[in-house]
Amino acid sequence: MLGMGYVVGIEPTWLRVVRHECAIAGLDASLDGLRIVQLSDLHVGARVPTDFLREATDDALALEPDVIVVTGDFVHRGGNEQALRDLADVAGRLHAPLGVYGVLGNHDCGFHGSGRMEATDSVAQVREVLAQAHMQVLTNQSVTLDGGLQLVGYGDLWSGEFDPARVDLDGPSVVLSHNPDTAPTLAERGADLVLSGHTHGGQVRIPFLGPPILPVELREYSAGPYDLGATRLYVNRGVGWLRRVRLFVRPEVTLHVLRQKSSI
Repeated sequence: MLGMGYVVGIEPTWLRVVRHECAIAGLDASLDGLRIVQLSDLHVGARVPTDFLREATDDALALEPDVIVVTGDFVHRGGNEQALRDLADVAGRLHAPLGVYGVLGNHDCGFHGSGRMEATDSVAQVREVLAQAHMQVLTNQSVTLDGGLQLVGYGDLWSGEFDPARVDLDGPSVVLSHNPDTAPTLAERGADLVLSGHTHGGQVRIPFLGPPILPVELREYSAGPYDLGATRLYVNRGVGWLRRVRLFVRPEVTLHVLRQKSSI
């Protein structure tokens, strides 16, 4: 009984801040120490308390980020009118000197459960809410920050919008892609740092065995940092949930600090 109380009542809203440093070749000296805060998988809706999501945004802002990124699944299963109002509240709280950027996830596009579709018009509504909150959603698009860092966002894999050929990675790059199954392709294209979510870390992690359920093909990329040759992948454990249960997979806000890679 006590164990279930922890799994349902405590860990799902026990936020942690994770600091991750990544050295990037060719990074301009002016960007050494750049602070990128990542949120992912908010799943705004009836299942995740809006007060908890506000707490996550407060934690993000307290880290004094230069850039804020959100790697998809803003709403749960396409959302509804109340979820969209709550999303406007939560997303509208985010601000950073160099901008707030995001990519859409499968739930935003109405896809769930290995690509099944429930909603057809949710994606336009989510985009409109985020635009009004001054968040730039990148779908197979890139922007270049001062100092020459390329920030790229790709469309969601399950929705069929992932199109890596649409953007050439040229120079130091940070890439947003909701589903980590895309990471090997992005590594082949020369991405320096790939930021993903989608897995929630499995929400339950069994010691020595790992998470029993992961919504990906590449189960080795469940949570945290991974090196794919010259590419670093980071999989955020997410803030929200599909079902209110977490065990040894606390929700997270991630601070990524970029460093110049030594040529020695």
